Amino acid sequence: MKLPAPLLLAATLALPAFAAAPELVWETDGFNSPESIVYDAQRDVFYVSNMATRGEGQTMGDGFISRVSPAGEILDLNWVGGLDNPKGLAVANERLYVGDDNFMAEIDLGTGTLVAKHAPTEGRASFNDCTADPLGNVYVFSSPQRTVFRLHAGKFEPWVAVDTAVTGGLNGLRAETDRLLLGGWSRRDAAGNEILGHVSAVSFVDKSLTRLGSEPVAHVDGLEPDGFGGYTVTDWLTGDIKHLSADGVPTLLMTIHQGTADHEYLIETGMMYVPLMNDDIVRAYRWRP
Repeated sequence: MKLPAPLLLAATLALPAFAAAPELVWETDGFNSPESIVYDAQRDVFYVSNMATRGEGQTMGDGFISRVSPAGEILDLNWVGGLDNPKGLAVANERLYVGDDNFMAEIDLGTGTLVAKHAPTEGRASFNDCTADPLGNVYVFSSPQRTVFRLHAGKFEPWVAVDTAVTGGLNGLRAETDRLLLGGWSRRDAAGNEILGHVSAVSFVDKSLTRLGSEPVAHVDGLEPDGFGGYTVTDWLTGDIKHLSADGVPTLLMTIHQGTADHEYLIETGMMYVPLMNDDIVRAYRWRP
């Protein structure tokens, strides 16, 4: 039955203000501590960073990048090797950028060749997530230096210092047209109690710092736009996947388990791709806000 326009509007407004849980489409194993996944639209392929051994007793240099099809088939498990603990990924400028312990790697997408290692001129890097804006500038955060570095026109240098007492320690990054989003892991209050991380934003115009909403969100790892002004967020520590509204209100979508890492969400297809670091698998879910 076709509803009259006023009743149709009323019915639409009566819909619940939360999304259904993501639906599992496929799961692929065989990875080695997968931390991040990113989509290359030109080649219709995903790249997955594998940290391999990590923590105490780890073997440096055993990290690698995999190539995976949209259907979940591993096309090339060890496409690019020789990395330490590759984490965040960004595709731009016909390059794959990878946040690693001591540098941000730059890989030619056509040949799979490591063409550059971008590192601070002094001090430790400890890079994690990286992201590219629509102009091709690439951003990566150094935890020990509490600084976002930027690769612009071939020059890699500090871009903005971050007061982590305000933002919390940072993990996930997301560049947009006019701002850089910073996903906080957590911070401590005056009594030393942990407060979940929130999402901050640095303006590209004047580098001013603002915050999305007032509620704690998660130990933010992955941070992806949903196409409607909101975001999907993964929490590595708890395994939660949450939806964050444009005004910063979080809603729980589902809980997997610890190790739910830096995901990818494709707005056009409504597909979410989630690396599960502790289980050596990647899952694909169907979900729309």
